[in-house]
Amino acid sequence: MKKVLIALIGGTAMSFASLAQAADLPYRKEAPSSYDYPPTFTWTGFYVGGTAGVGFGGFDGAGSSKFGKSPAGGAFGLTAGYNYQSGNLLVGAEGDYAWTHIADSASPGLGMSATGIVQNVDTVRVRFGYTMDRALLFVTGGYAGANIRGVLNGPNVADDQTHYANGFALGLGGEYALTPHISAKAEYLYTSLGSNTFFNNTPNFSATSANISLLRGGLNYKF
Repeated sequence: MKKVLIALIGGTAMSFASLAQAADLPYRKEAPSSYDYPPTFTWTGFYVGGTAGVGFGGFDGAGSSKFGKSPAGGAFGLTAGYNYQSGNLLVGAEGDYAWTHIADSASPGLGMSATGIVQNVDTVRVRFGYTMDRALLFVTGGYAGANIRGVLNGPNVADDQTHYANGFALGLGGEYALTPHISAKAEYLYTSLGSNTFFNNTPNFSATSANISLLRGGLNYKF
């Protein structure tokens, strides 16, 4: 009986010792059941930017002083717009103005030169896109306009006129966000510009329209 009492007393003492040791251990907080991931990138917001590229295309018209048929040159511009993203889909509006010198000449007669120059292209367009986190693919379309200058030189002839042409623009492109605020883009834009009559009421008249393609890259800053 004495041995049984000693065994019980010893077991009880060891149990209290174990409880006391457990009470002295530091408290461990359970790990959270879910992790708060950082917010994903969004394209929603206003932006401004700049573009640079080339323009090429053709003049099409009738008359005795036709311009060259294959104008080409540089294009540098500014752009501004707004995007709204819902899920992977994006809709936006964009306007841009490009300073250009897209020109070509032809010789309508002996010693004569007729030059057509697209001096600027401006557009107001909608954009529809599909986003893949920081990558965006888009199509775009809307209004396009441009100042087109006609210069005629020859024996006893010198004329210089500028008319504004209205038309439309269609295009597509891609954009990638380098940072939460800065993105780089590349796009192709086709513009069809209506006809104007140059040197009217003279033997050198020319009714000319223009189809101009813009191939350009740019950087945007999103607020």
